Amino acid sequence: MNLTHQFQKYYFQGEWHIHTNYTDGENSVDEYCWEAERTGIPLLAFTEHVRNDLSYKFDELLNDISKAKEKYKQLVILSGCEAKVLPGGKLDCEEEIIKKCDYAIFAFHSFPADLKLYFESLNFVINNYQVHTWAHPGLFFKRLSIPISPDNFLEIFKAIKEKDINIEINFKYKLPSLKLLDQYKKTEGNNNFIFGGDIHNIKQLKEINNLKLHQKINYQETNIETQDISDFIVRSFNNV
Repeated sequence: MNLTHQFQKYYFQGEWHIHTNYTDGENSVDEYCWEAERTGIPLLAFTEHVRNDLSYKFDELLNDISKAKEKYKQLVILSGCEAKVLPGGKLDCEEEIIKKCDYAIFAFHSFPADLKLYFESLNFVINNYQVHTWAHPGLFFKRLSIPISPDNFLEIFKAIKEKDINIEINFKYKLPSLKLLDQYKKTEGNNNFIFGGDIHNIKQLKEINNLKLHQKINYQETNIETQDISDFIVRSFNNV
């Protein structure tokens, strides 16, 4: 079972995608935790950028997270990593790091404009790594302005659901698209959405948390029985 399911009640209100000052973030683990405690964010997942050739010591990050778990006992604090998919499907990350994490996510960043290679690589990751969530799904298409054909994702989403991998609803990039979301939900199996802000500083943490609170109120006021909050949020990304 995907470890995140035990925290399912925090899928929306927790923050599942955070970067610290170990890489391109601006704040420390402790600073984020202090702010979460102050504002009532129940869960923080520190999904730090990793690669095969790390520019920092991952164990030092894990040590900071361990200290935070002791200090902020009322918070759920998860160690994690965000690993980039390389052409062919291998992750730019030592497998030992993934094993050390509570929560591992994968993502496409810089990647060749090759659809066949993209789908082959995505399929390889899903079937060969113990990962929990696909981060900002569809960013490859958005950056390259390639139209999405939902049918191309049918087998991918089948595999994702069989492997019990979550789909991230990403506030930074406003992803996935409505087309991708609809295809995912049409695919047989459980729908598991993680809501991630792709946070790089305290200001963003506060802004995304306030946005979530506002969106939750709006969602509750709409009272559309056929629409869950994932639909509501993604439609708000697209002004639908």
